[in-house]
Amino acid sequence: MENIRVLIVEDDPMVAAINKNFTEAVEGFKVIHVAKNGSEALDLIAKKTIDLVILDIYLPEKTGVEVLAEIRRQGYPIDVIMITAADDSNTVMTALRQGVVAYIAKPFKFDRYQAVLDAYKRFRQKSHKQGTLDQEDIDKLFGTCSNNLIQELPKNFSVHTLSSIIAYMSGQTCFQSAEEIAAGVGLSRVTARRYLEYLVEKGQVQRIMDYLTIGRPVHRFKIIK
Repeated sequence: MENIRVLIVEDDPMVAAINKNFTEAVEGFKVIHVAKNGSEALDLIAKKTIDLVILDIYLPEKTGVEVLAEIRRQGYPIDVIMITAADDSNTVMTALRQGVVAYIAKPFKFDRYQAVLDAYKRFRQKSHKQGTLDQEDIDKLFGTCSNNLIQELPKNFSVHTLSSIIAYMSGQTCFQSAEEIAAGVGLSRVTARRYLEYLVEKGQVQRIMDYLTIGRPVHRFKIIK
């Protein structure tokens, strides 16, 4: 398989250099250009053959979210990994809905970066080898680029739903009830509770009991980072 052609979009020259070195330290990846702002990134995307964009959010001229939206609007066959200090739930959920394959919060270590790129490489290898995909194949492809919270899921569990819950909770700083998490993700409370209990069982989410002055105690949840 040919090297995966990467465009890095980062306005800080030092960070851009680090991201470039990290990327090319992983076998199978080649950085073909580094863009300093969103407009330059979109110009390069229109002219160059690019497989993967490593995209910051806080950029001059156009934000990373705007660049991502334009990539999707134009229908470019390009994958996007967000690497950014933006960790609020709205930004995370917007990126998720726009189809990023991974979201890495700054600061990060090389091991974390390498794991994401390796997972993405496996994703591409699987997707390019397959012809017609059944539901099991599709679920495996979606799960390949998810983080280590998504492994072998119980029957009737959705990778997309679990990813949405994880993305939302990753942007929260306080414990939340199942009802609050359900509202944030757009699920029923019963569905959110099922997935939360699964994540608690896997040791990826912490659960506490909130003893209210009035009414019954409430379970609250927070992701373990």
